[in-house]
Amino acid sequence: MDIFPFDSNLGIYRPLPGNILFDFVWLYVFSFLTGIICYFASPVLSAFFWKLHRYITRKNYSYYIQDLGTHKKPIPQSRRMILPTLVALGIAFSISNIRSFTNAIFVTESFGSLAPEAQTIVTSMALLFILLLISCFISILFAPMWLMQDTGLVCELKKKPRMTADIEGVGNWYLKMLKGFAGISTVVAYIFTIIQTIEWYQFVVFVSPPDGILMGVIFLIPVAAVSVSPLLALGPISIVHVIYEKSLQRNLRSFARYISKSDLYTVEIDLRKSA
Repeated sequence: MDIFPFDSNLGIYRPLPGNILFDFVWLYVFSFLTGIICYFASPVLSAFFWKLHRYITRKNYSYYIQDLGTHKKPIPQSRRMILPTLVALGIAFSISNIRSFTNAIFVTESFGSLAPEAQTIVTSMALLFILLLISCFISILFAPMWLMQDTGLVCELKKKPRMTADIEGVGNWYLKMLKGFAGISTVVAYIFTIIQTIEWYQFVVFVSPPDGILMGVIFLIPVAAVSVSPLLALGPISIVHVIYEKSLQRNLRSFARYISKSDLYTVEIDLRKSA
Protein backbone atom coordinates (compact mmCIF):
# COMPACT_ATOMS: atom_id res chain seq x y z
CA MET A 1 0.00 0.00 0.00
CA ASP A 2 1.10 3.56 -0.70
CA ILE A 3 1.30 6.58 1.52
CA PHE A 4 0.50 9.53 -0.74
CA PRO A 5 -0.20 8.40 -4.31
CA PHE A 6 -1.47 11.50 -6.12
CA ASP A 7 -1.84 10.85 -9.82
CA SER A 8 -1.19 14.14 -11.63
CA ASN A 9 -2.89 12.85 -14.78
CA LEU A 10 -6.22 12.66 -12.96
CA GLY A 11 -6.00 16.22 -11.69
CA ILE A 12 -7.63 17.52 -8.52
CA TYR A 13 -11.16 18.61 -9.42
CA ARG A 14 -13.40 16.09 -11.13
CA PRO A 15 -15.51 18.59 -13.16
CA LEU A 16 -12.46 20.39 -14.60
CA PRO A 17 -10.38 19.24 -17.58
CA GLY A 18 -6.61 18.94 -17.41
CA ASN A 19 -4.07 17.90 -14.80
CA ILE A 20 -3.04 19.39 -11.45
CA LEU A 21 -1.25 22.40 -12.97
CA PHE A 22 -4.27 23.32 -15.09
CA ASP A 23 -6.52 22.99 -12.05
CA PHE A 24 -4.60 25.73 -10.27
CA VAL A 25 -4.85 27.93 -13.37
CA TRP A 26 -8.60 27.38 -13.37
CA LEU A 27 -8.82 28.67 -9.80
CA TYR A 28 -7.50 32.07 -10.79
CA VAL A 29 -9.62 32.13 -13.94
CA PHE A 30 -12.68 31.57 -11.74
CA SER A 31 -11.51 34.31 -9.35
CA PHE A 32 -11.19 36.79 -12.20
CA LEU A 33 -14.63 35.88 -13.55
CA THR A 34 -16.08 36.30 -10.06
CA GLY A 35 -14.45 39.73 -9.90
CA ILE A 36 -16.11 40.69 -13.21
CA ILE A 37 -19.48 39.56 -11.85
CA CYS A 38 -18.95 41.66 -8.71
CA TYR A 39 -17.85 44.61 -10.86
CA PHE A 40 -21.16 44.73 -12.71
CA ALA A 41 -23.65 42.98 -10.43
CA SER A 42 -22.83 44.28 -6.92
CA PRO A 43 -25.43 47.11 -7.00
CA VAL A 44 -28.19 44.72 -8.12
CA LEU A 45 -27.20 42.15 -5.50
CA SER A 46 -27.03 44.84 -2.82
CA ALA A 47 -30.56 45.96 -3.69
CA PHE A 48 -31.71 42.34 -3.49
CA PHE A 49 -30.16 41.82 -0.03
CA TRP A 50 -31.60 45.15 1.12
CA LYS A 51 -35.14 44.10 0.15
CA LEU A 52 -34.52 40.62 1.56
CA HIS A 53 -33.61 42.24 4.88
CA ARG A 54 -36.89 44.12 4.81
CA TYR A 55 -38.79 40.90 4.12
CA ILE A 56 -37.01 38.86 6.81
CA THR A 57 -37.50 41.54 9.46
CA ARG A 58 -41.16 41.98 8.47
CA LYS A 59 -40.72 45.67 7.72
CA ASN A 60 -39.91 46.44 11.35
CA TYR A 61 -36.99 48.69 10.37
CA SER A 62 -36.65 52.18 8.93
CA TYR A 63 -33.73 52.76 6.56
CA TYR A 64 -31.31 55.66 6.28
CA ILE A 65 -28.10 56.65 4.55
CA GLN A 66 -25.41 57.40 7.08
CA ASP A 67 -23.31 60.37 5.99
CA LEU A 68 -19.90 60.39 7.68
CA GLY A 69 -18.39 62.99 5.36
CA THR A 70 -14.64 63.44 5.68
CA HIS A 71 -14.61 61.38 8.88
CA LYS A 72 -15.23 58.19 6.96
CA LYS A 73 -12.21 55.88 7.04
CA PRO A 74 -11.67 53.01 4.59
CA ILE A 75 -11.78 49.49 6.00
CA PRO A 76 -8.35 47.79 5.69
CA GLN A 77 -8.35 45.26 2.87
CA SER A 78 -6.71 42.51 4.93
CA ARG A 79 -9.28 42.88 7.71
CA ARG A 80 -12.19 42.71 5.29
CA MET A 81 -11.01 39.47 3.71
CA ILE A 82 -10.72 37.51 6.98
CA LEU A 83 -14.43 36.71 7.30
CA PRO A 84 -14.87 35.44 3.70
CA THR A 85 -11.90 33.14 4.29
CA LEU A 86 -13.40 31.72 7.49
CA VAL A 87 -16.82 31.26 5.88
CA ALA A 88 -15.22 29.46 2.92
CA LEU A 89 -13.31 27.29 5.40
CA GLY A 90 -16.52 26.42 7.26
CA ILE A 91 -18.32 25.48 4.04
CA ALA A 92 -15.33 23.46 2.83
CA PHE A 93 -15.13 21.58 6.11
CA SER A 94 -18.84 20.71 5.93
CA ILE A 95 -18.55 19.47 2.33
CA SER A 96 -15.33 17.53 2.88
CA ASN A 97 -17.03 15.40 5.54
CA ILE A 98 -19.83 14.36 3.16
CA ARG A 99 -18.46 11.53 1.05
CA SER A 100 -20.87 11.95 -1.89
CA PHE A 101 -20.10 15.67 -2.23
CA THR A 102 -16.38 15.08 -1.88
CA ASN A 103 -16.42 12.40 -4.58
CA ALA A 104 -18.36 14.72 -6.90
CA ILE A 105 -15.81 17.53 -6.56
CA PHE A 106 -12.51 15.96 -5.58
CA VAL A 107 -10.64 13.15 -7.38
CA THR A 108 -10.55 10.62 -4.55
CA GLU A 109 -9.28 7.83 -6.81
CA SER A 110 -5.79 9.21 -6.26
CA PHE A 111 -5.99 7.90 -2.71
CA GLY A 112 -7.52 4.52 -3.45
CA SER A 113 -4.42 2.51 -2.52
CA LEU A 114 -3.63 4.31 0.71
CA ALA A 115 -2.79 2.30 3.80
CA PRO A 116 -5.61 2.43 6.40
CA GLU A 117 -3.38 4.37 8.79
CA ALA A 118 -2.83 7.05 6.12
CA GLN A 119 -6.49 7.62 5.24
CA THR A 120 -6.66 10.81 7.31
CA ILE A 121 -4.84 12.65 4.52
CA VAL A 122 -7.88 12.17 2.26
CA THR A 123 -10.08 14.46 4.36
CA SER A 124 -7.27 16.98 4.82
CA MET A 125 -6.51 17.22 1.10
CA ALA A 126 -10.19 17.38 0.21
CA LEU A 127 -10.62 20.22 2.71
CA LEU A 128 -7.67 22.13 1.26
CA PHE A 129 -8.69 21.93 -2.40
CA ILE A 130 -12.41 22.40 -1.82
CA LEU A 131 -11.54 25.47 0.26
CA LEU A 132 -9.51 26.90 -2.62
CA LEU A 133 -12.38 26.27 -5.03
CA ILE A 134 -14.99 27.88 -2.77
CA SER A 135 -12.74 30.88 -2.13
CA CYS A 136 -12.96 31.69 -5.85
CA PHE A 137 -16.71 32.31 -5.58
CA ILE A 138 -17.36 33.31 -1.96
CA SER A 139 -16.91 37.03 -2.68
CA ILE A 140 -20.13 37.03 -4.73
CA LEU A 141 -21.87 36.75 -1.36
CA PHE A 142 -19.74 39.39 0.36
CA ALA A 143 -19.42 42.10 -2.30
CA PRO A 144 -23.07 43.28 -1.89
CA MET A 145 -22.57 43.52 1.87
CA TRP A 146 -19.34 45.48 1.41
CA LEU A 147 -21.16 47.84 -0.93
CA MET A 148 -23.96 48.42 1.59
CA GLN A 149 -21.27 49.20 4.18
CA ASP A 150 -19.50 51.62 1.86
CA THR A 151 -22.79 53.28 0.94
CA GLY A 152 -23.64 53.78 4.62
CA LEU A 153 -26.99 51.98 4.47
CA VAL A 154 -28.25 51.60 8.04
CA CYS A 155 -31.49 50.39 9.59
CA GLU A 156 -33.25 51.43 12.79
CA LEU A 157 -35.71 49.25 14.62
CA LYS A 158 -39.02 51.07 14.72
CA LYS A 159 -39.47 52.61 18.14
CA LYS A 160 -41.50 50.89 20.78
CA PRO A 161 -42.38 52.09 24.29
CA ARG A 162 -39.51 51.95 26.80
CA MET A 163 -37.00 50.78 24.20
CA THR A 164 -33.60 52.26 23.35
CA ALA A 165 -32.62 52.95 19.75
CA ASP A 166 -31.42 49.89 17.82
CA ILE A 167 -29.37 51.02 14.81
CA GLU A 168 -26.93 49.00 12.70
CA GLY A 169 -25.74 48.73 9.12
CA VAL A 170 -27.74 46.47 6.83
CA GLY A 171 -24.50 44.99 5.52
CA ASN A 172 -23.30 44.51 9.09
CA TRP A 173 -26.54 42.66 9.89
CA TYR A 174 -25.72 40.02 7.29
CA LEU A 175 -22.03 39.91 8.19
CA LYS A 176 -22.94 39.30 11.83
CA MET A 177 -24.89 36.19 10.83
CA LEU A 178 -21.96 34.96 8.74
CA LYS A 179 -19.64 35.51 11.69
CA GLY A 180 -21.87 33.17 13.66
CA PHE A 181 -21.51 30.53 10.96
CA ALA A 182 -17.74 30.96 10.79
CA GLY A 183 -17.37 30.98 14.55
CA ILE A 184 -15.27 29.05 17.03
CA SER A 185 -16.48 25.67 15.72
CA THR A 186 -14.85 26.32 12.34
CA VAL A 187 -11.58 27.27 13.99
CA VAL A 188 -11.66 24.17 16.22
CA ALA A 189 -12.42 21.90 13.24
CA TYR A 190 -9.53 23.49 11.35
CA ILE A 191 -7.16 22.81 14.26
CA PHE A 192 -8.28 19.17 14.44
CA THR A 193 -7.69 18.82 10.69
CA ILE A 194 -4.12 20.06 11.14
CA ILE A 195 -3.64 17.51 13.93
CA GLN A 196 -4.92 14.72 11.67
CA THR A 197 -2.50 15.77 8.94
CA ILE A 198 0.38 15.74 11.42
CA GLU A 199 -0.64 12.25 12.51
CA TRP A 200 -0.46 11.16 8.86
CA TYR A 201 3.06 12.58 8.62
CA GLN A 202 4.05 10.75 11.79
CA PHE A 203 2.86 7.54 10.16
CA VAL A 204 4.98 8.36 7.11
CA VAL A 205 8.11 9.03 9.15
CA PHE A 206 7.92 6.29 11.77
CA VAL A 207 6.07 3.44 10.07
CA SER A 208 7.06 3.77 6.43
CA PRO A 209 9.91 6.30 6.29
CA PRO A 210 10.54 7.94 2.89
CA ASP A 211 13.81 7.38 1.05
CA GLY A 212 16.16 10.29 1.60
CA ILE A 213 15.82 13.75 3.11
CA LEU A 214 14.28 15.19 -0.06
CA MET A 215 11.32 12.80 0.06
CA GLY A 216 10.85 13.61 3.74
CA VAL A 217 10.62 17.30 2.86
CA ILE A 218 8.19 16.56 0.01
CA PHE A 219 5.89 14.73 2.41
CA LEU A 220 5.93 17.82 4.62
CA ILE A 221 4.24 19.84 1.86
CA PRO A 222 0.70 18.55 2.60
CA VAL A 223 1.15 19.35 6.29
CA ALA A 224 2.33 22.87 5.49
CA ALA A 225 -0.39 23.43 2.88
CA VAL A 226 -3.20 22.36 5.22
CA SER A 227 -1.73 24.43 8.07
CA VAL A 228 -1.71 27.64 6.00
CA SER A 229 -4.81 26.84 3.93
CA PRO A 230 -6.66 30.02 5.06
CA LEU A 231 -3.72 32.08 3.80
CA LEU A 232 -3.81 30.23 0.48
CA ALA A 233 -7.53 31.00 0.21
CA LEU A 234 -6.76 34.71 0.52
CA GLY A 235 -5.23 34.63 -2.98
CA PRO A 236 -8.48 34.14 -4.95
CA ILE A 237 -10.42 36.35 -2.53
CA SER A 238 -7.90 39.18 -2.85
CA ILE A 239 -8.22 39.17 -6.64
CA VAL A 240 -11.97 39.75 -6.37
CA HIS A 241 -11.50 42.39 -3.67
CA VAL A 242 -9.07 44.37 -5.84
CA ILE A 243 -11.61 44.40 -8.68
CA TYR A 244 -14.32 45.40 -6.19
CA GLU A 245 -12.24 48.37 -5.02
CA LYS A 246 -11.61 49.42 -8.64
CA SER A 247 -15.35 49.46 -9.28
CA LEU A 248 -16.35 51.04 -5.96
CA GLN A 249 -17.14 54.58 -7.13
CA ARG A 250 -19.07 53.30 -10.13
CA ASN A 251 -21.09 50.90 -7.97
CA LEU A 252 -21.74 53.51 -5.30
CA ARG A 253 -23.36 55.74 -7.93
CA SER A 254 -25.30 52.82 -9.37
CA PHE A 255 -26.56 51.68 -5.97
CA ALA A 256 -27.56 55.26 -5.17
CA ARG A 257 -29.80 55.19 -8.24
CA TYR A 258 -31.42 52.01 -6.93
CA ILE A 259 -32.02 53.73 -3.61
CA SER A 260 -33.63 56.75 -5.27
CA LYS A 261 -35.99 54.52 -7.27
CA SER A 262 -36.93 52.31 -4.34
CA ASP A 263 -40.16 52.61 -2.44
CA LEU A 264 -38.22 52.16 0.79
CA TYR A 265 -38.13 55.24 3.00
CA THR A 266 -34.61 56.67 3.13
CA VAL A 267 -33.24 59.82 4.77
CA GLU A 268 -29.70 61.14 4.71
CA ILE A 269 -28.40 61.75 8.20
CA ASP A 270 -25.15 63.33 9.30
CA LEU A 271 -23.56 61.62 12.31
CA ARG A 272 -20.34 63.63 12.32
CA LYS A 273 -19.27 65.02 15.69
CA SER A 274 -19.44 68.76 15.95
CA ALA A 275 -16.10 70.55 16.31
